[in-house]
Amino acid sequence: MKWVMLSFLGIVGSSFAVPVFMDGEYAKAFCDAWNKTPQLVEELGKSESWTAVPERKIFMYREDCGEAKQIQLTIKNEQGKAVCVYGGPAKDKRGPNDFLMYAQTQRWLEMGKGEYGPMKAMMFGRLKFEGPKFVAMKNMGPFEAFLKLIDKPPHDASRCP
Repeated sequence: MKWVMLSFLGIVGSSFAVPVFMDGEYAKAFCDAWNKTPQLVEELGKSESWTAVPERKIFMYREDCGEAKQIQLTIKNEQGKAVCVYGGPAKDKRGPNDFLMYAQTQRWLEMGKGEYGPMKAMMFGRLKFEGPKFVAMKNMGPFEAFLKLIDKPPHDASRCP
């Protein structure tokens, strides 16, 4: 009986490994969550400023973990929808139509919990942002939904990727 219980606990323990916040596995889960968020898929898919290019990449990292630990989301415009087709470690170079966002871990978690939105985050320097600012400003609703999604995939923020 003791062996059966230990085996069961071992299986359960290994099945529920939680990704490190903003590692490749987290990015994959974030991509999946993006595709289940109508405000991102539908609204961005109908936004002329967003769909002006067929694909955009979003690069993110935790400032306290270092710039080298970036993740990437690749968002494609597919038949009027903004679909996340890749979530994982950064693998491409950032182009002029792409975004880079970084913040201290604590700030990411605060934004993910909805403690404040993108305007306050950027005005107070809590979120650093590079990329086509006009596109971001025209899509403030989806941008806010994006920030709230940060906390949705299960994650361990106690260590760096």
